[in-house]
Amino acid sequence: MAETRPGGRTARTRAAVHNAVRELFAEGRDQPSVREVSERSGVHEVTIYRRWGRIESLVLDVAVTQLNEEAPFPDSGDLRRDLLDWARAVAGQVKTREGFALFRALAAATSPLGGGSDEPVAADAAGYLAKRTAQLQRALDRVAAAGGKPPTVAHVFDVVLAPIYLRAIFGYEPPDTELAVLVDRALATA
Repeated sequence: MAETRPGGRTARTRAAVHNAVRELFAEGRDQPSVREVSERSGVHEVTIYRRWGRIESLVLDVAVTQLNEEAPFPDSGDLRRDLLDWARAVAGQVKTREGFALFRALAAATSPLGGGSDEPVAADAAGYLAKRTAQLQRALDRVAAAGGKPPTVAHVFDVVLAPIYLRAIFGYEPPDTELAVLVDRALATA
């Protein structure tokens, strides 16, 4: 998993490469190559390989960065509202060509059915997903510390997140009110 140093040339390089990957996905390129990313970003291929090692690790870095920046887990202190806002953000993101392409890349890297047998890429995906789930876990821990009985992260993923992704795969866009039903179901069965 690539570590990020703040500021300077490293930050500019990372931003240029990330923007190139996102543009390629937005244009319908499902499997961009390092060469395409290099040409689009103006960053030499060797730099991309040195930084990310392989295209799959780069795509994971872009996917998780996008998730954390565009759909971070909210932190208002109201778990229901936070889950609902998060579900809306995730549902909106996977409706876009770019967001769905990044979802597919993440799924392929983490699922044995999607080809996720490459150990370094799977390890990168696990590390990225651990950071992502930690956001949700902190919110659930606060509810538990206040005497509440929150659901587990796995339960939230099963009841809220899985239907969002499944619907995206089949192109079914439920009304926003159905997201509230999913959130309420997750909270009620905790």
